[in-house]
Amino acid sequence: MIDFEFTVVGGGVIGLSIAKSLSSENKKVLLLEKNNTFGQENSSRNSGVIHAGLYYIKNSLKEKLCIQGRHYLYKYIKDRGIKYNKCGKIIVASSLDEIQKLKFIKKNAERLAIELVELDKKNLKEMEPDLNGSAGLFSRETGIVDVHQLMANFLIDVENNGGTIVFNTEFSEGFINQNSIDFIVNNQKNDVFKTKVLINCSGLNSYRVAKSIKNFQFKIPKIRFVKGNYMKLEGDSPFSRLIYPIPQKDGLGIHSTICLSGETHFGPDTEQLKSVNFDVSRDLENKFKKSISKYWSKIKDRNLVPDYSGIRTKIVGNDFCIQNNKINQNISLINLFGIESPGLTSSIAIGEFVKNLVIENK
Repeated sequence: MIDFEFTVVGGGVIGLSIAKSLSSENKKVLLLEKNNTFGQENSSRNSGVIHAGLYYIKNSLKEKLCIQGRHYLYKYIKDRGIKYNKCGKIIVASSLDEIQKLKFIKKNAERLAIELVELDKKNLKEMEPDLNGSAGLFSRETGIVDVHQLMANFLIDVENNGGTIVFNTEFSEGFINQNSIDFIVNNQKNDVFKTKVLINCSGLNSYRVAKSIKNFQFKIPKIRFVKGNYMKLEGDSPFSRLIYPIPQKDGLGIHSTICLSGETHFGPDTEQLKSVNFDVSRDLENKFKKSISKYWSKIKDRNLVPDYSGIRTKIVGNDFCIQNNKINQNISLINLFGIESPGLTSSIAIGEFVKNLVIENK
């Protein structure tokens, strides 16, 4: 007896999207979430940016799924009446070296047929009078979305499709067999459930969940935790669009994001972590102001307050990792590692990608 055809571990935006895609095929789907509601970890600590797909490694999953996901996402949120603002983004350069890097971004955008408008110093001032910079690129495709509304709609889709979502239920251990993957939750060893396909998309817990699965050998990539802190600007917002510096090693730099309520948030920085910690220190204010002042000099006279943080799971290769570990024709273990930015933009595309792995390509 099989209890579920598909079991999804993790109720963030990615898990909900995968469960939505699978349940749309009239399959018996279970979604497990250890918290008391959906999206309580990284998915609720997201700036809500819809990315165009400019920065990623050529032919990587990040590039493919971000661009595909952006089209899916805009259509979905328009159809559902989810709050969003296609405000656009300016990537700003302040030095000759940074202007040269803008040229590489523009060239990459042309390869991907993503429109970017080149801006000189005068254009920058016309678009954003308070913005400092020598040159820039404007992306019309970038926007922001209400992440909570998006996840709530995914959840409604799962339930309307007959899927089962259970909260306060933590995946404890799994056992690979020839005819099923057996698992227990909340350490209740006497209650064993059976599924044909187990999909581990538990974000910060993906490594732990993978390690808890027995009787089968598969590779678990080394994961780094990179924390990104955000600070909120007190008072009026200086910009009507998103403002991004030139990308940094582990992220896109401390950028300026407007939220749907009109407030401005700055972030994220990059902080290497050994364990999960979402605290944001007020001591970061000087660090943030120094970085922001490169493109907005008036920050020195304004106040920043600690806001929130998210944690990226970085793996070697800096790409999404979606493992399809096939036990046999019917039984599979799917692991998702390194699903960081642009995970939100890619969420619907990731759901379709996983569905194709386990249904259409069996």
